[in-house]
Amino acid sequence: MEQKLAGVGAATGRGGPAVRTSTDDVSGVTTMHRTAPHRTAPRRRSLTAALAACAGLIIGALTGAGATTAEAATTLSYYVSPTGSGQACTTAAPCALTTAQQLVRSATATAQGDIDVVLAGGTYRLASTLSFSAAAGDGATSGHTVTYRAAAGATPVLSGGWQLTSWTQGANGVWQTGVPAGTDTRQLYVNGVRANRAAGAVPTTLTRTATGYTAASNVFTTWSNISDVEFVYNVAWTQVRCGIASVSGTTVTMDQPCFDNSTKKQYGVNADLPSSVENAKPLLTQPGQWYLDRSTNTVYYLPREGQDMSTADVEIPRLQTLVSGTGTEQQPLNGLAFSGISFEYGGWTAPDGSDGFSEVQANMRLTGQNAWQNEGTCTRYSTTSPGTCPYGAWTMTPGNVVFDHTTGLSITGSTFEHLGAAGLQLGQDADGSTIQGNTFTDISGNGLEIGNGTDADPTDLALLPANNTVADNWIHNIAVEYTGGVGIFQGYTRYDTIEHNQVNDVPYSGISSNWGWGRTPTETKGNQILDNLVFDQMQQRSDGGGIYVLGQEGDSLADGLLISGNVVRNTDSANGGHAIYTDGGSEYITMTGNAMYANNTPSMGGCEEGTGTPYGEFSFTGNYVENTTPDWPCGTPTDATISNTQVSPDGTGVPASLIANAGLEPQYASLAQAPAGQAQTNLALGKPVQAQFLDGSTAALQSYSQLSYATDGNPASYVQASGQFRWQLVVDLQAQQSLGRVTVTMPQAHFATAFHVDASTDGSSWTTVGTVTDSGWGTIPVVFTGAVSARYLRIVADAPTDWNQRGDQMAIAEVGAFAPTSGQPDLALGRPAQALYIDGTQAQMQPNSTPSLADDGNTATSAQATGQYRWIQQIDLTQPQSVDVVSLQQPDTAFATNWHIDVSLDGSTYWTVARHADTAGGRSGVQLAAPVTARYIRLVADLPNQGGQTGGQMAVSELGVYSG
Repeated sequence: MEQKLAGVGAATGRGGPAVRTSTDDVSGVTTMHRTAPHRTAPRRRSLTAALAACAGLIIGALTGAGATTAEAATTLSYYVSPTGSGQACTTAAPCALTTAQQLVRSATATAQGDIDVVLAGGTYRLASTLSFSAAAGDGATSGHTVTYRAAAGATPVLSGGWQLTSWTQGANGVWQTGVPAGTDTRQLYVNGVRANRAAGAVPTTLTRTATGYTAASNVFTTWSNISDVEFVYNVAWTQVRCGIASVSGTTVTMDQPCFDNSTKKQYGVNADLPSSVENAKPLLTQPGQWYLDRSTNTVYYLPREGQDMSTADVEIPRLQTLVSGTGTEQQPLNGLAFSGISFEYGGWTAPDGSDGFSEVQANMRLTGQNAWQNEGTCTRYSTTSPGTCPYGAWTMTPGNVVFDHTTGLSITGSTFEHLGAAGLQLGQDADGSTIQGNTFTDISGNGLEIGNGTDADPTDLALLPANNTVADNWIHNIAVEYTGGVGIFQGYTRYDTIEHNQVNDVPYSGISSNWGWGRTPTETKGNQILDNLVFDQMQQRSDGGGIYVLGQEGDSLADGLLISGNVVRNTDSANGGHAIYTDGGSEYITMTGNAMYANNTPSMGGCEEGTGTPYGEFSFTGNYVENTTPDWPCGTPTDATISNTQVSPDGTGVPASLIANAGLEPQYASLAQAPAGQAQTNLALGKPVQAQFLDGSTAALQSYSQLSYATDGNPASYVQASGQFRWQLVVDLQAQQSLGRVTVTMPQAHFATAFHVDASTDGSSWTTVGTVTDSGWGTIPVVFTGAVSARYLRIVADAPTDWNQRGDQMAIAEVGAFAPTSGQPDLALGRPAQALYIDGTQAQMQPNSTPSLADDGNTATSAQATGQYRWIQQIDLTQPQSVDVVSLQQPDTAFATNWHIDVSLDGSTYWTVARHADTAGGRSGVQLAAPVTARYIRLVADLPNQGGQTGGQMAVSELGVYSG
């Protein structure tokens, strides 16, 4: 144990100043943030806290201490490491984490200051849940805090994982290892990347029966461990999973009550025929798949390309709850904080049981016999024989990290990943929490859960979470197993603020607020959803939104839900919904100053529940939307004020300040930024240019155009000639240079569909060094067959040649000129390639097509998936590389019209770094806003997303990756 003097921290009340401060840990700069007025619930104070405060006042009066005492308060510090031992708990002799916790418990009652437990880097393998409770003394007293934090520069991991070793190779490239008897898991991770349970198409035709199915063949009788096999049903906004109970001949009997609960619901959507089947050894056919044979206690895995099972770190979860914290209403768990901790490898195996995963919405599910008829139905279907109340009181998916009955909980700068349930759950009576600056990713269910769907109108309002702040978190790639999940689930809560988060790449809704569908009165009020950035939501499920709202949000607009300053864009879903969705029973909602664009779905709207259920009391004003008329398919709401500004689908018309303010604040922006790369020197940057007609005469320019725009480093400006369709741009590099390639960037509105590049040493004699045909807009790399020595470059437009031709007329936003590289210019050429569906599983390919055709250097062949319109082409560069330009060649007969580029260092965490729209067959490309370092490159098809759309479906002739 070590002591140090603690500085005075800013007071942190739960009330409503309109300005708050934050300090950048790196720069030390304190920033003022102006927010919407914060509506705050009456502050709950426990008897213990009140007595402690009174005692502090008495001591201060007797000693004359006051502020001086606070300034002189000491911080107790305990230092721990994964291999720590003994009782010293110092930097020189760190102890075990559990030892430090016991010392904290002994110290909290008498501590005169804060207590820190400082965790060295490394993995802390938890044999059991790390539990905190007020009764045990884990909480702080007298306004102090107990903080478990990472040591400077360290990354401590609290892991519920168990490492699998001793792998041996068997037939067909499948590796195996033994596990202890009784082992069960639904997840397996290799080198930090989630593997896929063995899965595939249902191998025979099925016909529904009352208890399951009749199969057209007896194929299932040949499968071992049939009771471990699971059918998966993708049904609208839900994904249901039910196990097979038994098979006899062609009769397939399903697990109960899962099957009845999933096929007989009186509300929502019901399952019918399965979409796929999982967890059978015969399905173990694709790289990255695994299977646990519980009868022989053996795990089987088919490695992905490049994985060495003799050295790989393979983990399965052995704990469901990694960390828990609890108190009581009379004695809440006070002042507990976590900072810089990574919570990893928690599991959850309840869906393996007879209840399965019978989802209703947002990972709420039905459990127990006859739940389809009784659970959460209340009086909706019967007043004489009602079900359990309130309406919608279904079973929540648990968190792998859970807290309830807490005051002032703080979790900052931490990571929740590789988790098999929901990430973090704040339950009943969580008051005044701060969840800020964290990352939530690779989570099977919801990212973050606050409240529940049960406490709609409790007699004791303290049960409702209140005054919690969820801010500046990056929540992405969650609900990867239970794909009806959401980024942030907010049940019944009061005076919570969800602000400045970035939520992206989620299968269903981004942020979901409230519950009840208007069929039950609620005590929800005063919540705010402010300044969030939500994009690439609705990637797999349907009928949701970037922000999705349900039920009564207050008693008036004054204390109802405020949705303001959010940007919701790039839904890319063919499955319906709304950008901001006020669904069943929504009441008392103010929506102002938001931007909604590029969503391929109505900007606003929702459904009333009917049969007299209230719906309305809306104020939707001052928003920037693609569609100014809301979509009300179930009837117009009452008392709705609608007045908004229409903007273009690409966001033109949205104030730049609104876009800049949404999402992570500057001091947290690095959370969602790809690692920086190093750009190759652009020898053309800032160099003089000339615009000429083809006869060499000086070309007139369009009124908005300047010559310098072609080499100023700003792709938003461009040079364009006037008077003739064909013209040429000459760049003087001002010295003889050895060149390996050039890039030509052209704007979306004006581009050459064919051009060539000439080079010269003297400006008089020219040699053609590159030709491009069938080009589109964007950044087009032109790679020379060998080094070219030149001072002058000339980009010559070959097409369009007349009116009404694609491209309109060449304009040039930027010219890049680069020296030859030591290796191949195209970093992707010949590298390992995969084709994936949007859910990350291996894609099936069209006949005579393989993923490797996308980077084989032959534009006459192409990779193309089958079975789904949207799919992913992935390239493994085999090592981290600096990446600045990505080019795409597609056939004229099959192409994505909208696509984006994601990059990753480890194959698990991906960053979106570029988008391209209005693409046709031929060549297109993107220059990243800044170079990044990446090993894995993903080309993700956004459109077409269904039949009858231009392009048909993406095919990839060549995907090129360049360092500049």
